[in-house]
Amino acid sequence: MDRFLNLVHVFSLGVLVALSGCGTKRAASIHGQVTLDGQPITQGNIVFLPTDAAGSRAAAAIEQGTYVISTSDKLLPGSYRVEISWHKPTGRKIASADPGILIDETREAVPAKYNVESTLTAEIKRGDVQHDFALSSK
Repeated sequence: MDRFLNLVHVFSLGVLVALSGCGTKRAASIHGQVTLDGQPITQGNIVFLPTDAAGSRAAAAIEQGTYVISTSDKLLPGSYRVEISWHKPTGRKIASADPGILIDETREAVPAKYNVESTLTAEIKRGDVQHDFALSSK
């Protein structure tokens, strides 16, 4: 009888350990390319905002036209609104808040329809997913 109870305990413990990892396994890993008028966005940001209460927000840097959001960011499968921004240098120097220091002037290169007024959406599936975004300034 003791051996049977030990087996039941070991089995129960195994089930609990397996279930405790389910949240991580449900999260998606997402990567992709982001371009504006066919050119890679060199240094920008991408944000996935859930369209329902069950999701979680995730963001990543865009570097040389690519971004990666890993499962550790806990992006769950579902529908998301996507915002992309790129503060591109204009080539001019402007005064900073610190006296005597000049910094690069930047401007938002991505149209508002892709960031503050974004109409971009993505349906995220379980596992490793690729979502590319080819944006147009027109």
